[in-house]
Amino acid sequence: MQNKKGLVTLLLAVMLVGSLTACGIPGRIGRIVTRVKDKLETGEASEASEETEEYTRAATVVPYTEDGSGDGSSDASQAMEWADAYLAYIRKMDDEALEDYDRLEYRTFDYIYVDEDDIPELLIQGSDEATGNLILTCHNGVIDELQTNRLNFNYIKKGNRLLNSDGHMGYYYDMIYSIEDGKWVLQYNGQYNVENNSVEWDDDDLRYFWNDSECSKEEYYTRLAAAYDEGKASPGAAVLSFSQIKEKLTNDSIGYENPYLEDDTAIHKYEVIVADVTWDEAMADCRKRGGYLLRLNTWEEKNYIETMLKENKQEKLVIWLGGGYNAKDGHYHWYDGEKYAMAALDESSYFRYDWLDGEPSFTGQDANGNIVDERYMCMFHTSKDYERWVWNDTVSDLRPYYPGRVAYICEME
Repeated sequence: MQNKKGLVTLLLAVMLVGSLTACGIPGRIGRIVTRVKDKLETGEASEASEETEEYTRAATVVPYTEDGSGDGSSDASQAMEWADAYLAYIRKMDDEALEDYDRLEYRTFDYIYVDEDDIPELLIQGSDEATGNLILTCHNGVIDELQTNRLNFNYIKKGNRLLNSDGHMGYYYDMIYSIEDGKWVLQYNGQYNVENNSVEWDDDDLRYFWNDSECSKEEYYTRLAAAYDEGKASPGAAVLSFSQIKEKLTNDSIGYENPYLEDDTAIHKYEVIVADVTWDEAMADCRKRGGYLLRLNTWEEKNYIETMLKENKQEKLVIWLGGGYNAKDGHYHWYDGEKYAMAALDESSYFRYDWLDGEPSFTGQDANGNIVDERYMCMFHTSKDYERWVWNDTVSDLRPYYPGRVAYICEME
C-alpha cells in the first residue's frame, strides 16, 4: 500500500508545479489534483497514487537543453521529451472528451515551427470554426496552450510570430502572438468592428483599434504591416489524423534524429545491380555510388519500381531493401547504415500490406538449421494468393539460399 504521507507530499509538489507553470494541461490538471485530494481524504490511497501518476505523465517538467542532451544524458530519447509531453496531452484530451464529436478522431494534426528552436509546436486543428485551433508549445517538458479564434491563422516559420486573423458579422481581428519563456504571449491586438453590432453596415461604419487604442484604418494597417510580414508567412494547416500523429509522436519520443525520407514522395534515379552480396556489402556499394539502398516511401514509388522490374523481366530476383531492425525499439525502419528513419515499418498501417503474411518474424533458420536473428529486409515477387512484391525480414547473407538471384537497387536523388 502506498504511504499516505508520501502521497500528500507528492500532491503538494504537483500543486506547486501547476501554480508555477500555469500551463501543463490547464483545467485538466486542476481536475486531477482535486481527485487526488478527494481520494486521500476518503482513504483511497492506491487510487490517489494512480491519479498522481497520471498527472506526472501529463505534466512532469523535464529539462531540455539546447544541445539536445535533456537532463545531461547523451541518450537521444532524452532530447525528445516534448514528444512524450504532447502524446500524453492528446491522449488525455481524447479520454476526457465529454461528447463523441469532441473526440480527436474528428480533428487533424501537424507540427509547425513558430519560435527559433527545433522543438515543433503541435497544431490541433478544430473540426469547425466554432472549435478553432489548439496550438501547443513545449519548453523544458512543460506545455502551454494557445486557443485561436476560429480556424484561420498563419505563422512565420522560426520567426516567432503567429497571426490569428479572422472575424464574423461586424467583428474582425488580427492577433499577433509570440512565444516567450515557453509561453504564448499576445504581442499585438488589432480589432475592427461595427458599434452596437448593427445588422446593416458598410466599411465606413467600422472602428479600428490597435492594442486597445482607437486609430484610423490607414494607421491600423500600417501598424499591422510593421508588426507582421505576411510575405514570409506559412499557412496554418494540418493533414495528419489522430492515429497518424500518435504514431509520429511515438516514433519521435524514441529519439530518431533524422527527419528524412518518410515525406519524400519523389521518384528518383534507380540502378538495379544483380550480385551475390550481403546486405552490408550492398549498402556500402550504394553509398559509394552516392546513393543508398532502396527505400519505398509511397505507393507511387513502389509501383514505379515494380513496373520497372517487370519490364526488365527481373521478377525472379530477391532484392535487398534499405531497412533494418532497430534493437532500441524492436521495430524495422528505413536505415542508411547510420541512422534510422521514424516510421516503424512493421507497425505502421501504411506499410502493413507490403509484408509477406506472418512477417516480420524476427527469427529464422540458417543454412544449417540453426535458429538465428533476422535483422535485415529484402523483397521478392510471389504468386501466392495473387501476384505482388512482398517484404520479408532475413539474415544478412542470402547467397546460400538464392545463388545467382541476389540483387539490390541503389537509389540516387
